[in-house]
Amino acid sequence: MGNLRTTPNSPAFQRGRLIPLRIRRWCFSLLLLAVTAEIILPAQVGSPNGQANSPGQKSAAPPSTQAPKLTTSKPAQPVAVPAGPPPVPVKTEIGQLHGASFRIDVPQNNWNHNLVMYYHGYESKPRVFAEVEGQPRPPSRILQQILNRGYAVAESGYSAGGWAVEYAFKETEELREYFNKRYGKPKETLVMGHSMGGLLTVMTLEQRPENYAGGLALCGVLAPTDLVMQRAFANRVAFDAFFPGVLPEVDHIPSTFMMNDVPVITNVQKALDAKPDSAALIRSLADIHTNRGLADVLVFNTFVIEDLRLKTGGNPFDNRNLIYTGTTDDYTLNTQVKRYAADPRAVRYMSSFYTPMGALKRKLLAVHTTYDPLVPAATAAYYDEATRRSGVGDLFVQKYVNRDGHCNITADQTGEVFDELTRWIDKSQRPQPGLLAETPAEAAEPHPPTPLKSPPEPQPKSPPKNVGRPQ
Repeated sequence: MGNLRTTPNSPAFQRGRLIPLRIRRWCFSLLLLAVTAEIILPAQVGSPNGQANSPGQKSAAPPSTQAPKLTTSKPAQPVAVPAGPPPVPVKTEIGQLHGASFRIDVPQNNWNHNLVMYYHGYESKPRVFAEVEGQPRPPSRILQQILNRGYAVAESGYSAGGWAVEYAFKETEELREYFNKRYGKPKETLVMGHSMGGLLTVMTLEQRPENYAGGLALCGVLAPTDLVMQRAFANRVAFDAFFPGVLPEVDHIPSTFMMNDVPVITNVQKALDAKPDSAALIRSLADIHTNRGLADVLVFNTFVIEDLRLKTGGNPFDNRNLIYTGTTDDYTLNTQVKRYAADPRAVRYMSSFYTPMGALKRKLLAVHTTYDPLVPAATAAYYDEATRRSGVGDLFVQKYVNRDGHCNITADQTGEVFDELTRWIDKSQRPQPGLLAETPAEAAEPHPPTPLKSPPEPQPKSPPKNVGRPQ
């Protein structure tokens, strides 16, 4: 069982090959997952790393305040959070299992003897659950929604940071087995995750369906990792072609580089602001609406590129066969961009962790925002097509919230879609795909516009629709 310390508290691999051209085009336009970073972001953006177990937040705050600072495409609408029932008391256990910190929360008075295994998203370092003055921190507002419904929640902090899919999958399964031994086997176990955790949710349902009744993927990467990461790398080196020296060369990223370095992000934005035509080209390629948003993602992706080099033991990135198209100056871009060859072993590792196949045997509900600069909603379109090709399209439903930002899905909305998932599992009431509407209280709340820090940058006269596709 490894080094285990418990603290009761009261209250307490196969690559997808047959991808239709339409979906391949969407996937090649994807940005890099983050799935997450440990910095403060504007309230409208949401959190790529899922929900930290942090002290209570202000009622108007989004699900979490840990994320890359991603600027939205338009003034975001503040979301009203209606007063709900008080949090149920829980018994919390914090410990270590095989080198990974973990946290388990069990409702004290209304546990329905069901369990949710939760995957958090991308973080630079392993998450460590700790006590403050001898007491566990309160559950996050997102997970409190699950606990209020009578479900226990177990989450691993993973023994590795960064793109920790390999570790998270194994260690979450070990934690599930530990929970069963300590608390008794649940009547029903569900899986849920944000961002990178959304991909892990898919991986879990595809590879361990016998242990779960269904899953909920929030702002998840639902397309093959190699497609998403290769596109992010291609965008990063395209930036270098027009802005050389602003960021470290992708094959010489220093170990001290941080994914949330505000001075570096500011310098990148200044470089973009100084060359508006070149900036418009890179924004169109990356499908990001503002220079600030582009700077945030470029710096974040730079960190992830080096993280994946270390994880894979080589260079997993290759843009030799990519012809950049649909920009304002394809000729100059293709002439100036530097080409890189990948290590096949590194590519295989990235593909193994993970390439969704659409081979569902359990029900999966996914939720995304309409504009996500970090993990575009097109990933869900890929997975929808993959499930249809596998003959199990009836097991996948995609919903969206009409809002900007990565993981900008409120706690109340998460509770609502969780209820839809459980009704689907227990009563065969399949959720209606499409818009997840605001609650009446949210809709009635006035939404004054929030001004951006700077005016939007000029856009190309005719935004290209087929950006950066290999021909």
